[in-house]
Amino acid sequence: MNKTLLKTKDSIKSHKWISAIIGAVILVILLFVIFKKSANTATAIVTVEKRTITEVVSATGNVKPLSNVDLSFEKGGRASYVSVSVGDKVYAGEFLASVSNLDLIASVDQAGAGLKIAQANLDALKNGSTPEQIAVSQSQVQKAEGDLAQAKQGLINSIQDSYAKADDSIRNKIDVMFTNPRSQNAQLNFQTTYSQYKNDLEQGRVEMEDMLVSWNNSIIGLNNSSDIDHAENSASANLETIKNFLNKLALVINNLIPNGTVTQTIIDGWKVTVSTTRANIGLAISGLSTNTSGYRVAVSALSIAKNNLAVTKSGATAEQIAGAEASVEQAQANVDNTNAQLSKSIIRSPINGVITTVNTKVGEVIQASAPAISVISYGEYDVEAFVPEADIAKIKVGDIATTTLDAYGSNTYFQTSVIKIDPAETVIEGVPTYKVTLKFSQEDERVKSGMTANLDILTNQKVGVLSLPSRSVYSTGDKKFVKNVDFTNKTTEKEVQTGIRGVDGFIEIISGLNEGDKVVVSPNI
Repeated sequence: MNKTLLKTKDSIKSHKWISAIIGAVILVILLFVIFKKSANTATAIVTVEKRTITEVVSATGNVKPLSNVDLSFEKGGRASYVSVSVGDKVYAGEFLASVSNLDLIASVDQAGAGLKIAQANLDALKNGSTPEQIAVSQSQVQKAEGDLAQAKQGLINSIQDSYAKADDSIRNKIDVMFTNPRSQNAQLNFQTTYSQYKNDLEQGRVEMEDMLVSWNNSIIGLNNSSDIDHAENSASANLETIKNFLNKLALVINNLIPNGTVTQTIIDGWKVTVSTTRANIGLAISGLSTNTSGYRVAVSALSIAKNNLAVTKSGATAEQIAGAEASVEQAQANVDNTNAQLSKSIIRSPINGVITTVNTKVGEVIQASAPAISVISYGEYDVEAFVPEADIAKIKVGDIATTTLDAYGSNTYFQTSVIKIDPAETVIEGVPTYKVTLKFSQEDERVKSGMTANLDILTNQKVGVLSLPSRSVYSTGDKKFVKNVDFTNKTTEKEVQTGIRGVDGFIEIISGLNEGDKVVVSPNI
């Protein structure tokens, strides 16, 4: 053992220089670590100075068209003309589509002629009557009588056609869904959960049979000498009753569930039947309304013509001139009314824009109020963004925003401005946000609906205000402080009031420090 110990001592003595090198390396490493840590934790001193601070709220939104309009016909019927396709540019007032309206155009022409007659008669009355004028007035009365006879016959035909459509709809098409449909014990031949509607439909079918019989008896022998007003009122009421009956039946059929008695195929067939009968009754109602309007216009025109003839023969008085002026106003009202009816059969674009959808084709039967054509504004777009409640108080209408679109990259800028801030919140994933709408400052064909927009909204800017890096200010409770360094390099804590925080990382100092003061910026703050 002693020999081994002696050998170890000799080895250490012979390698003493190796041990010295190892110790030196370890010392260098320790010094490097110590100095690096000291450098990382060293504090930095900054000076309070004046600068321009710009406050920006960033948000992401989507491009929306300024206007988005869904257009429909106010009057149902068969589409006769569609002049546009998806993608077409249109202008405000441009004619887009129409349903069959030759009868309405004729009514407009007739009303226009009546206005001209009324105006001519007023002028003649003021200027005094001549034999030639009396002859003209008499011919106008004769023409108005002929027009009335024609309009009355047209209304009679419409009433008879309405009965035919009603009879076919109920007795030939709907009765397949009933047992003993023409008896006092009419019953639906299927089960439904709509018990009240079932009772209404069964009782309604009984009442409708009586109505159809009575209606048929009333139109037999209907002619120009008949009480056409009473016949028209009865036909309108009957069609309305059938319409309500079919609406209830449609609801029941559309919610019918197949069973052992009624298959899905039967139900689908019934759905088609009900839809067809509702369309036919709708056309009957529309046709009756149109012919009634024409008849009323003809009655009014005859009354005007007779009144004008009487005035022409008797000579003008102040009262007669006033009556003729009233006739002109009445004729003008007829023109306005017929034009209003005609406009219900036509769709015109209310804005300059682009067609986005066309849901109708020539020849299709279009229901009133059903969406037919959609238009979005062309070249005029908004940006809609949802801003968190923490930032919404900073934004106001009129703020300018620098905007980029993902489609064109971050180096292509578009200028927008805030035009609207929603007062009510929109909760997105449990977070209250507020919709902010911005408008592009100028039209740009590169902008398309639906694009993603990145917004930097300039909410505030102050020039020449005291500022410090934001990380030099720290909070304790509700107060804010900095570590002030005096001329002796002594550090003291000072309370400050801050203002806006800039996009460059600086914050406004409202009070507590003066220009030139020095404060500590340290990771420990």
